[in-house]
Amino acid sequence: MYLKANIQKKINNFEGQICLYANDLKGNIIGFNENDVVETASCIKVFILLEYYRQINDGLKKRDDILVYKPKVDYVENGSGVLQYLSNNISMTSKNMATFMIIVSDNIATNLMIEYLGFENINTTIKKYGFVNTELLALKLDFNVYNKIGITTAKEYGMLFEKLYNKEILSPELCLEIIEILSKQTKNDMLTKKIPLNVLDSKGSDDAILRFIASKSGGLGGENFITDNCRNDGGIISTIYGDYIISVFINKFNDKYFYSDNIATIAGGEISNMIFDNFICNLGKLD
Repeated sequence: MYLKANIQKKINNFEGQICLYANDLKGNIIGFNENDVVETASCIKVFILLEYYRQINDGLKKRDDILVYKPKVDYVENGSGVLQYLSNNISMTSKNMATFMIIVSDNIATNLMIEYLGFENINTTIKKYGFVNTELLALKLDFNVYNKIGITTAKEYGMLFEKLYNKEILSPELCLEIIEILSKQTKNDMLTKKIPLNVLDSKGSDDAILRFIASKSGGLGGENFITDNCRNDGGIISTIYGDYIISVFINKFNDKYFYSDNIATIAGGEISNMIFDNFICNLGKLD
């Protein structure tokens, strides 16, 4: 009750919309606006990763298939990642390209993966696994053409991580491989923004409170971007007392710039830390 009241107060005081879904995997779920359909931004890349492994599972693709980034053909300006800054043709395995798509949220890698896997195949698999409000909208991440990437809900995004955690899709081995990639994430600023630095610094050590975070964030905005701002994050938080799922989607706020103290990043970080503290204080459950 105390946790929900504090989160509700934070949501009420925020000039924008906050959608939250959290599940301690022991039957306790917290939701606020969790069924509202919102922009995914780069969070859609986890669903693309799901389709990649679905095609591997079905023998349609191999991890060592070679994909080539050709700057004169594939370059798109702006957006996240590193491939856009490389000038020569770059060849890498599909597994490495998928990893680039996730851990540095590379947009050109994402475009190559969409082409490699098939736009319609990605959306078919999304619906196959029960994500009825989730869809990839952009044929490629080119913000001169598209100002929306995809749609989902905080609940459905959380459910994707639950299905991976519980090994309910594809195979147990592939679920673990997907989680392993997500745990190498370099862009989880919202989830970790307010977690104490000593806790983050000791992450993964033998006696650490925080074992790992397997997540994917996303955001849209900027001076000339014609859509609602959004800052999103979600994933599996693994601790010494057990694990939980969190999904935070924030939009319709006025702070359009990307920097560490954006009002949405701070608000999402504060909510994430409320849930983290509550989970730890209650030895592995939300109360």
